[in-house]
Order: sequence, then C-alpha cells, then structure tokens
Amino acid sequence: MNKLNLRKNYTQLNSSFPKNITFNIGVDAGFFSEFNNMVLAMLYCLQNKIRFTIYSKKANFALKNGWTDFFIPFCEESSFYLHSRYNKRSYQIRNSNLLPPKVLKKITRSNLLTQDIWNYFRNEEFFNTRFNIPELGLDNSCLLDATQVIIKMIWQYDPQSKKIIDDHINSLNIPQNYIALHIRSGDKLIETDLYNIQLYMKKAIAISDVKNAFILTDNYSIIEQLLENYPDWKFYTLCNPSERGYIHADFVNKDKTQKFSQHLKLFASMDICYNSDKFIGTYSSNPGMFMGMRTGEDKCFCIDYDSWILW
Repeated sequence: MNKLNLRKNYTQLNSSFPKNITFNIGVDAGFFSEFNNMVLAMLYCLQNKIRFTIYSKKANFALKNGWTDFFIPFCEESSFYLHSRYNKRSYQIRNSNLLPPKVLKKITRSNLLTQDIWNYFRNEEFFNTRFNIPELGLDNSCLLDATQVIIKMIWQYDPQSKKIIDDHINSLNIPQNYIALHIRSGDKLIETDLYNIQLYMKKAIAISDVKNAFILTDNYSIIEQLLENYPDWKFYTLCNPSERGYIHADFVNKDKTQKFSQHLKLFASMDICYNSDKFIGTYSSNPGMFMGMRTGEDKCFCIDYDSWILW
C-alpha cells in the first residue's frame, strides 16, 4: 500500500475511535527513543481502538512547532502547554501529584495521557502481539511488520526539511551498492558498553563482498581509525572532522537552530542507512532499534543481539 493510501486509511480509522489519548513526544530523551516509543504507542492505540493525538510543541527537538518542524502531520495535535508538565512517561510522572493530570484530562478532554499506556506497550505480551488491521494491510502481522507500516506512513518530511536532507545525502555521491554501519561513541558509554570497530568490520566482511561503507557516528576519530586500518575500503560519512563524540550536556546547551540542523543531518544519515544493502549496528541503541523497526531484521546484522529487542 502506498504512503498516500496508508495515511488516508489511518486518518479515517483513527478518527473513528471514541476514546482518545494525547501522547507527549520529545520530553527529554534522544529523538529516536522518543520516536520509537511513539510508533509502539500508535500500534497499541490502534489495537485498542484509542484515537491517537500528539503534543510536541515543547519537544526537546522542536525548532518552533515540534513534529511539523520536520515532518508533515499525521494526526491531530494539541498545543496546550500543561501537557509538557503533566503528560509524560509513567516513570517520569510516578511521584507527582495525581490531581494535575486529572485536571489536564478534563481541560483538554483527553481520556488518556502518555503515562496511562506507557507500560502496556513496553512488555513481552505486546512484543508478541499479532496485528490484524486490514485498513493498513496488516493481517496477523508481527510487531516489526506493523512498525514498518507505521514508519512508512509517518516518516514523511515537510518540503523545507526534505530539501536540506536531500542535499546532505547527495553531497556524498555514495555508489549504488554499499553497506551502512552505526558505530557508537561519545556519551553513550554511560548507557551501555561500546564495541571495538573491529567487531563491526568483522561482521561487515562476513556478510558482504561490498567494500563501500557509510558510517553513522558522532566521533570522527572512528573514521580515522577505519581509514588507517582498512585502506582497501571506501568510507562515507556526514560526520565532520571537528566532531569528537556526542556530549549530552553540550547538545542540551545548543540553541534550537543548531539542534534543528543536527537533527536534519541525523535524519539524512538514517535514510542513508535505510537505503543501504545491509545495516550493521547494535539493537541496544535507539538508532539500531529504529532500523529494525523500519526495515525488519532481514537487512539488520547487529553485534550485540541476533534479533531485535524491545527495550
């Protein structure tokens, strides 16, 4: 089913549900953590006949408006400011007074908020759900088949963003056949173990004869190591030589225009990964989790887990 028909069918189906939720995207996590969980929430709501709306006005990735700074809208959106304070992930709202969320629901006529469904789409039962949504072409479909449909429908840039992203992609002149590697660095050491670049390249050599590789990284020293140790390979990247690892505190302090530009470059990198012959990364990273949700497992070869995980 093409994107236009998917969007049309989704809009009609979503609008038909009497019960509704306002889902807050962009609270405080990285973009792909926020996005991945929104996709899972959308599927939970479809499965349970809950009309899905979003709040992103105060998103940590927002330039002015939130979601529509980058993408075309796919559902109704609330702009009521108190969503940013009392509509969050369940563990973020756990210790807050229960009265304000109740008042927020009453004021905005929202039956549910993010915290009300958060734990229901982040468990093994949901992971094993089979989806029957004929309007979207889903027939006894597994979770990753369903996420691919949702992402195909909503991952559509607005014209201004699309031009900038296309310019990033075209600047590299990547050949038709290439593989993509997401090699982690920077602050991610705080979250989970990093892996030696040799593990990524060992996997790359094992699964493909192609020696053209796009590298998604935020640390140019990774590129320098690859160039030194694999001289017979051709490497492409959007990482600048001045970038030496992601430091979250530094990123938070950037102004909105700088964050906007960095997100557009990240999206360009993810599209390059999506269009590669094969992707190598880690499912325990949010970009790796996203790639599994966008492409399925057949094209993903991760060095931490053999199969996609919901984490």
